[in-house]
Amino acid sequence: MIKIWGKLLIDDRVVKSKTISVDASTTTFFDMLKELCASLNIATPVLLDKHVYDFNLFNMCTFKPSDFVESVLFDKFVLEHLPDKD
Repeated sequence: MIKIWGKLLIDDRVVKSKTISVDASTTTFFDMLKELCASLNIATPVLLDKHVYDFNLFNMCTFKPSDFVESVLFDKFVLEHLPDKD
């Protein structure tokens, strides 16, 4: 299980956030994104290779309003992989 923190930012301030746990061995990145967006009550953005690459390389990725088909009321949607506490 991995924990993913999704946060909505306006002017670099977190206005809404949600943390979910997913089974990385059975859940695709898109399914995880869809579940997180549903829990935040926002539309699912267009997922590009750049987002997956950034998430794999930096443990985080950022979606801008231009990544959404519908208009959104925030500046950024950030996904961050939270490390396990041992």
